[in-house]
Amino acid sequence: MALCRSQVLSYLREGGYSVVFLQETHTDPTAEDSWRLEWGDGVYFCHFTIQQAGVATLFSPNLRPEVLGVTEAMLGHLLHLRVRMEGLMVNLVNIYASTMSPKRPQFYQRVSDFLSTLDSHKCLVLGEDFKTTLEEWDHSGAELSPAAVNILRGIVEHLSLVDVWRDHHPDDTSTFTFVRVEAHRSHHSRLDRIYLSHFHLSQAHSSNIRPAPFSDHHLATITASLRAERPGPAYWHFNNSLLEDEGFVTSFREFWLAWREQRRAFPSAR
Repeated sequence: MALCRSQVLSYLREGGYSVVFLQETHTDPTAEDSWRLEWGDGVYFCHFTIQQAGVATLFSPNLRPEVLGVTEAMLGHLLHLRVRMEGLMVNLVNIYASTMSPKRPQFYQRVSDFLSTLDSHKCLVLGEDFKTTLEEWDHSGAELSPAAVNILRGIVEHLSLVDVWRDHHPDDTSTFTFVRVEAHRSHHSRLDRIYLSHFHLSQAHSSNIRPAPFSDHHLATITASLRAERPGPAYWHFNNSLLEDEGFVTSFREFWLAWREQRRAFPSAR
């Protein structure tokens, strides 16, 4: 386990990734010191047991956002970080879906209930091994939990989330993140996805899926500039055509005459 951890962290460090969502970490609190010794302080966990589940969110040493809140909403399965990056408030939600198909609808209902508590006006980044897909071209074979698909689709629509890779590659039907071979047949799915709030989609510049060593899942990545919009310098100018608008002129004249009467309500004209 220690060797695997070292290899994974070394690979991520060399890749220069700023924010990393890891699933199925198989950690408990006793592992935290070892992880931070190898990676640094920017590691946040949601443990289960050393045999199953577990998620972790990592920040590179070059990125140290202001972490305002940490919530382990579902032990081993859902970790939420509320952070401020470049003046922008961001909700980072890292999820490892239930591996048991019959329990997946209940799992996603709990996810939906939690996400509904977040401020919908803030940027949301949702990354996950979803264990299911929303589109037919993203998997082969039958979907094992249609009820979970419906709940997940409702989450995406209600929160105005966009599957970044699919938005950037709308015609690609042959790229997947997980392949399983059994009985001389292969089953492939794009289980690993990153969703971003629709109103911040323009800040996502690229997205990729690439093989990841030491894992049976591929790595899904996006490149984005998440920062608060800062208006540049500008000059205000009056639209002179409004002077030809009789309704505007009449309305403004009435406003100005009434406003002049308010002078005595203030200690000075300033």
